[in-house]
Amino acid sequence: MEKKSLNVISYYNFRILVTMDSVINLLIFSIYSNKGVYALLLGSGISRNSGIPTGWDIVIDLIKKIAHLEKEDCGDHPDQWYRQKYNEEPDYSNLLEKLATTPTERLNILRTYFESTEEEDEAQLRRPTKAHDAIAKLVKRGYIKVVITTNFDRLLETSLRNEGIEPVVIRHPSDIAGAAPLVHSPFTLIKINGDYLDSRFLNTKDELESYDDILSKYIITILDDFGIISCGWSGKWDNGLINTLRASANYRYSSFWTHISDKSSELQDVATFRKGRVLKIRSADSFFEELVEKLEALERSEENNVISIEMATARAKKYLSKAEYFIQLSDLLAAESRSLEKLIAEHFDPALYPSKDNLAPVLQNFTAAALHSLPLLMTCTYWSKPTHHKLITDFITRTSRPRPISASYDETRNLYYFPVLLQLYGVGIIALKTENYPLLDKLFRTKIAFDYDGYRAKEYLISKVNSALIAQGKFNEFIGERHSTPISTYVNQRIADLFTEYFDSPADFTEAFDLFEYLLALNHVYLIGKKFGFYSAPYGEFKWRSPLRNGNTLTSEFLASAKVEKESWLPLKAGMFDKSFSKFEEVHNDLQEYLAKIYLR
Repeated sequence: MEKKSLNVISYYNFRILVTMDSVINLLIFSIYSNKGVYALLLGSGISRNSGIPTGWDIVIDLIKKIAHLEKEDCGDHPDQWYRQKYNEEPDYSNLLEKLATTPTERLNILRTYFESTEEEDEAQLRRPTKAHDAIAKLVKRGYIKVVITTNFDRLLETSLRNEGIEPVVIRHPSDIAGAAPLVHSPFTLIKINGDYLDSRFLNTKDELESYDDILSKYIITILDDFGIISCGWSGKWDNGLINTLRASANYRYSSFWTHISDKSSELQDVATFRKGRVLKIRSADSFFEELVEKLEALERSEENNVISIEMATARAKKYLSKAEYFIQLSDLLAAESRSLEKLIAEHFDPALYPSKDNLAPVLQNFTAAALHSLPLLMTCTYWSKPTHHKLITDFITRTSRPRPISASYDETRNLYYFPVLLQLYGVGIIALKTENYPLLDKLFRTKIAFDYDGYRAKEYLISKVNSALIAQGKFNEFIGERHSTPISTYVNQRIADLFTEYFDSPADFTEAFDLFEYLLALNHVYLIGKKFGFYSAPYGEFKWRSPLRNGNTLTSEFLASAKVEKESWLPLKAGMFDKSFSKFEEVHNDLQEYLAKIYLR
């Protein structure tokens, strides 16, 4: 019989605040530690659940109206009918131009989309959504001081007033001169395209192509002084806004660009230009409700250590710069590892039956906890000197100290080491990036204690903590997906965002990820040797990406350099493979022979 799932999600400690992925954790920490410096950029998607249609919804409805006037049936796919009849793409602004010639006429057309009927009032339609209400709470708590929106509706104003906030509203460039400076205003709402009750609103394609100079400069000031969080905005219709976003070259604070389904190319281009992060969310409602929930939890946290990692990382850089700070760095890393070790121990039940319901929350929480401390460990790795290497490996061995878990399932027991696995990858990839092979060699040779049904033994860390930590089928079950290399793929997806400042592109990170896994497999064959008469090794995404088949990959170039440099090759000089090129070749051949027998499902 399966045991009941352990409630591992504990909100008194921010370290296990778990949401969609590591990017949203970063976003939450950024909002909390930089109160009032993020501005929201909201599009029509924010109002979808209110019953107020998006721009595309209006497009479809307007096409139906045109078809009715033409006495034609546009069928189940009005957009296709429109393309065939008019030989052009259905465009929100073009349709309005066909139906009305003046702003006032367009206003009367759009009223029906924004104002509720008596029946809709009774059904509580066209009212503020959960997202609007959550945003109002963020404003009331001081986290958000500025909102830029392309929407004409007044739903956010309603939510703000329900929270006792009377917003300063910019509906037209002429409103800017009379508004208080942003730094002196508790909250400012900028309706960049206007308000549906103001006939001066911007709507057609020509009107949205560029903004008034006063308005553009005002928005650029916000971009220079605030971080940006977008939601419900795809970037498809707003060329003027996109050009304004590109006009600011200041990236003082981060930007986050959310999308629900497939992100538009326009949104991705803006995010890339603004050096921001793209985040897929379930809905605007769940996104903002989760932000409020987690921020409130952080406020309640007794430890209130939300900015500790940022502060710790800054301190680590200082401590790494001079030998006289060695003790302080040692204490800093020891304190963080103890905190992580305690968290893992307190929220782990080795008796849990290894089902998705039981272990998926544990995996999620362990991942969040490890990703929180990993930036500190990666910073120490990047700037480390040989004297610091033991501090880094000690951090890992402290986290991996076993508990007495004699009676448990293998998958549950092995999941205990998942935070260590993330640390192994984080440190290993950074060490590769900096060509710190002495640290890599020390990492691969590190031994930790394992508990085997009542007795403990020391083994190489990489003998268990690797991409084969949990059986592939079981891990796919835990994450609800189907991957040929599930642990490798899961780790890649979770840690990739932490490496954006270390690699020029996602492709560069992927190649380094593959090389690290391949080098780990080589050292596994070398250090662990044969078991039951044959070699085995963990393998990851490199197995199906086949980095050795293409001579231009980092892995193939890395191995080719060994043949040229032989005993002068840096990994050998650092101590790997007995410092012997012939031994390396032997190990490499053994690994290739083993991998050739593996068939991915």
